[in-house]
Amino acid sequence: MLKKKLPWMLLFLVLMVFSIWAVVSRSDSFSPSLLRETLIHSDVKWLILAVAGMLCNILFEGFALDILVRTLTKEEGKKPIRSHGIVYSAADIYFSAITPSASAGQPASAFFMNRDGIPVAKSAVILVLNMLFYTGALAIVGVIGFALSPEMYWGMDTLAQTLVMIGFIILLVLCAVFVLILKKERWIRNVAVKLVKLAKKMHLIRDVEGRVVKIDAAIAQYKSCADLIFKNKPAMLAAFGLNLLQRFSLVSTTVLVYLAFGGSYGNLADVTAVSCLVLVGVYSLPVPGGMGVADYLLLAGLCQIDDIASTANLALFSRGISFYSCILITIIILIVGYALQERRIQKRKAEAAEEK
Repeated sequence: MLKKKLPWMLLFLVLMVFSIWAVVSRSDSFSPSLLRETLIHSDVKWLILAVAGMLCNILFEGFALDILVRTLTKEEGKKPIRSHGIVYSAADIYFSAITPSASAGQPASAFFMNRDGIPVAKSAVILVLNMLFYTGALAIVGVIGFALSPEMYWGMDTLAQTLVMIGFIILLVLCAVFVLILKKERWIRNVAVKLVKLAKKMHLIRDVEGRVVKIDAAIAQYKSCADLIFKNKPAMLAAFGLNLLQRFSLVSTTVLVYLAFGGSYGNLADVTAVSCLVLVGVYSLPVPGGMGVADYLLLAGLCQIDDIASTANLALFSRGISFYSCILITIIILIVGYALQERRIQKRKAEAAEEK
């Protein structure tokens, strides 16, 4: 699996270097000496809390996945499957960050779930449910961000406003499609099939029948997820709440770094609003980890806050904690998690051989 993702890892490194270079070279406010001076005089407790917020990004998704695994794999009279949600979460976060549109996050999580003995069909449902909760949580974060300080959105340049708006529209469409599948399943299918046929006429796709089969399978899967939500409301509500907390843990990192750098409590609503809008805006383009887009939106938003000595320094440092450090931590978790899984698999094989 790792060999297949090597080109994306290399692309990730290239984009990382380019993103940092773009912020440094294009921003007049960047200053290595000022950053060093700011770090020396920063409030350490806020920086520690910012790192804790980054770790909570991994932990909260892991806890949500643990709840979903326990709820959906529980079978009477059988030993419960031991879930390792932190490893599944690390796989999702890491591989989502290095591939466009987070395309490899869910397959990577499913890979580790299957090694733990979770059936493929159930792991697929668990991950679809988690994606639904993730999408809904992001939409709520976007609404809260705009409500906290509409001025931050309207103060951005036209491109930044467009990116945030596109991201928000995509999230709303995804949420609306899920709701419509519950009530207007046939209508959604007809629209999707017509779009596929239109794409065929425009020579964008060839295999119409194959696409229709995938549409039917996806609709059936979403339908089954909806049934599971209604049947397990307390567990689903807890999983959704943890997804929401995960989003806010990411939002908190920039806010806490701002406070560590001597920011005013009076501007917390504005900084929080910018962080929320950035999370929504990175959904607008299929760029690995939102690199470049997130940095651009952070600069576009933070430059409106007067007491920030260097928006570039704040953006780089907060992204360094919330994203780049997070990627490093998830790699470590995946290496350790894979090794421990391998040990458990070998132990199960040895026990099975002894029983024979």
